[in-house]
Amino acid sequence: MSTTRDAPAERTAALDAAEARRTVAGLADGAVETVADLRVRGRADEIAEELRETHLPALEEAGYIEWDREAGTIAPGPNFDEAAAHVGNLPDIDGEAGDD
Repeated sequence: MSTTRDAPAERTAALDAAEARRTVAGLADGAVETVADLRVRGRADEIAEELRETHLPALEEAGYIEWDREAGTIAPGPNFDEAAAHVGNLPDIDGEAGDD
């Protein structure tokens, strides 16, 4: 069972990293159900570890996702709609505003 932070601003901070935004955007688009679906690119081992150790736990703590570590699955959490609304307004990895 995940815990959620009370303050929306604290939860939104979980979306600061590009990997976190990609996770939420993929869930919103229906393209992500497992951690493997995140299509890690670049330094795959480092990025996958960063997702498991930093981004996925932060998204889960914020209530944006439900993450089953054993099965490797992720699903929208109780605060997912709040996260999905913010993803379109945050800069993408190139520094440009995202699409709404």
